[in-house]
Amino acid sequence: MKAAQDENQIGVVGAGLIGMSWAGLFSAFGYETTVYDPYLKEQYLAYKEINEIWASLDLLFDGLKNKKEVKFSDKIDDLKSSTFVQENCPEDLSLKQETISKLESIVSKDTIISSSTSSFMPSELQNGRTKPERIIVAHPMNPPHLIPVVEMVFGKAFNQEISTRVKSFYNSLQRVPVHIKKEMRGHLANRLTSALYREAVYLVSEGVADVEDVDTVMSNGPGLRLALLGPHMNYHLGGGEGGYRSYLEHLGPSQEARWKTLGQTPLTEDLKEKLIHGIESQNPDMSELKTKRDNGLIQILKTKKENKL
Repeated sequence: MKAAQDENQIGVVGAGLIGMSWAGLFSAFGYETTVYDPYLKEQYLAYKEINEIWASLDLLFDGLKNKKEVKFSDKIDDLKSSTFVQENCPEDLSLKQETISKLESIVSKDTIISSSTSSFMPSELQNGRTKPERIIVAHPMNPPHLIPVVEMVFGKAFNQEISTRVKSFYNSLQRVPVHIKKEMRGHLANRLTSALYREAVYLVSEGVADVEDVDTVMSNGPGLRLALLGPHMNYHLGGGEGGYRSYLEHLGPSQEARWKTLGQTPLTEDLKEKLIHGIESQNPDMSELKTKRDNGLIQILKTKKENKL
């Protein structure tokens, strides 16, 4: 069985937001990385983005000494030597299945094909494949080079050696791989964030708050706690000396009462325009906002590490 150090050729499919972030991370940690994208035209912009990702990682890890230059190609055959492939196609099941089929026809039988899909289940990607157990989901949160969690979902064609190998690889990148025990639409992280976003949209639709107020409350309230501890552990602290048991016994009914009032609303054209206006009226500068977010994430990650959280 291959160990993480044996993953000497990493292939990345797709030079979009997620693919480039992965490529910057892989190459920063010394892996030979090739990015395949049939529509990539301006490579100098891609190299600029890789350098920006490296700069962020240097701040987070106090300088990484074994960076390898990323290679770019518009030919999928250039991934044939890959021992590990991270697929980042658009969320189109037939496109992903077609791409994975092409990859299977050129790579070694031992190559792992890992999809970043945020919604499709591994069994859907494995269906009809010649070696389904090596096709897995490893879903990151944006941006993958900074957000450490990786959701590993292996589906019905599970193989323990592949599971161990995948976990070892992501550990070598200072990620936090989590084995999702049962495949489900949206995995774990996106189901949690979707639940929160659904209520955030509902509250705007009902006139309880506007877009800016919802974001302000979240980022200056529960979001601060959730950056350090998960919801279960936060409520454990909320129970005082009695912990989670005390919280559920005394305040569980109040949670149930709120659950009954949680809402959902269709994303009508009018509502979408209302949400978009709520952001555009703040006139955010995308580049500046991204830089502030990334720098803030680096500081939060350093704080978590220092406090062993």
